[in-house]
Amino acid sequence: MKNWSIAIASILLTSCSASMPPSPDANPSPLVVASCPDLTPLADGSFGATTLKLIDVAGQYRKCQRAALAK
Repeated sequence: MKNWSIAIASILLTSCSASMPPSPDANPSPLVVASCPDLTPLADGSFGATTLKLIDVAGQYRKCQRAALAK
């Protein structure tokens, strides 16, 4: 039973390692560039600072995603 688990896990992990093909559009739209500012560094290594940074990055990702998909 243990060998089957290892086999299934290795197949799943191998199939998940495929990379995305490069975007056909080499230059992102100005809207994407304006909506996707550079990320700021983490203030400190505390749990609270990390949590706030993750919330901030998730919000920036959502804005960038909307800008990238709005064509």
